[in-house]
Amino acid sequence: MILTLTANPSLDRTIEVPGPVLRGQVQRAVWAGQQPGGKGVNVSRAVAAADRDTLAVLPGDIDDPVLTGLDAIGLAHRSVPTGTPLRSNITVTEPDGTTTKINEPGSPLSPQAQDELLDLVAEQAVGASWVVLAGSLPPGVDDDFYARAIKRIRQLDRPPLIAVDTSGAPLAAALMASPDLIKPNAEELAELLNAAGLLHASGLRDDSDPRDAVESLGTAELHTIADRLESSPQLTARATSTLLNARGPRPRSILATLGAGGAVLAQPDAAWHAQHPPMEVVSTVGAGDSTLAGYLLGLTGGREPDAALARAVAYGAAAARLRGTGVPSPADTRTDAVTVTSLDTPATAPAGTHTDDTSHRYEGTVPEAEEAR
Repeated sequence: MILTLTANPSLDRTIEVPGPVLRGQVQRAVWAGQQPGGKGVNVSRAVAAADRDTLAVLPGDIDDPVLTGLDAIGLAHRSVPTGTPLRSNITVTEPDGTTTKINEPGSPLSPQAQDELLDLVAEQAVGASWVVLAGSLPPGVDDDFYARAIKRIRQLDRPPLIAVDTSGAPLAAALMASPDLIKPNAEELAELLNAAGLLHASGLRDDSDPRDAVESLGTAELHTIADRLESSPQLTARATSTLLNARGPRPRSILATLGAGGAVLAQPDAAWHAQHPPMEVVSTVGAGDSTLAGYLLGLTGGREPDAALARAVAYGAAAARLRGTGVPSPADTRTDAVTVTSLDTPATAPAGTHTDDTSHRYEGTVPEAEEAR
């Protein structure tokens, strides 16, 4: 079973407009829809769509629209009552796939509700293969919430593997508990490397730069570094390998999503890049969540890491073709269209090189850039 924890779930509302968003003007929608969401919830929805066991854990009252929405689609879930409404997030999509999101902060989660949520996760994690800790944290929750969850889960006699998909300070704090997997996008990876003082070692900042090793990145510089990562799988492999092999608590593997550039999977001594052919994008919302779901479905289905990566990218691409916060089923994906390439890492070859004879497509029977939300 794949268990998910979504600390800040939402009712995701999507509006499609017939042209570019026009600030200050009235526009009519051509389509609107809503789904219960939040990153962990979306992972569970994708896992359930593959007819695999999953359970979504989240805060919320039983009559909240998010929970009644989960009831309506038949998704197994357990919740901790909060006495406050869960948030709504709004997404506006344009015909060319441009996506604009407006996310509410969410209602505060009391210390008692936080403890109950951690208790519930630890209780339900017994017998699970993976636990996914995903999404932003609501007001009133300390940055180390996911780190605390990891420590609680690992107190079990046979703890499951743990994946973390969040951003900023909560992700940095979770790294201190050494999760088995993290799934950053390019900007989140840049933030992590900066916080760890590894931008120089990763080749993302010139050694002659006189600035301190750790500093607050400006928005423009963060975007520049993220663009470099998205455009260069080899540079991403070097960056992720540097993080994995640095001293101190670190994740055990990294699944870095690169938007239209596919994804890089890195382990301490190996890395792969997977790429899907260009396609028409409808909405990128939830594509990263489906990517993570596809990867875990691959691993729990007995696939090797590179084959699981192919399934991950196929899932992310399929999600980007769906309206709203849609999640694909296996029939929607094209794993056979994904090309996987083995990449060099600092541990295996000089930076900037790659092996040219290890690209391959995955023959299968089954035909992203978003922040934690």
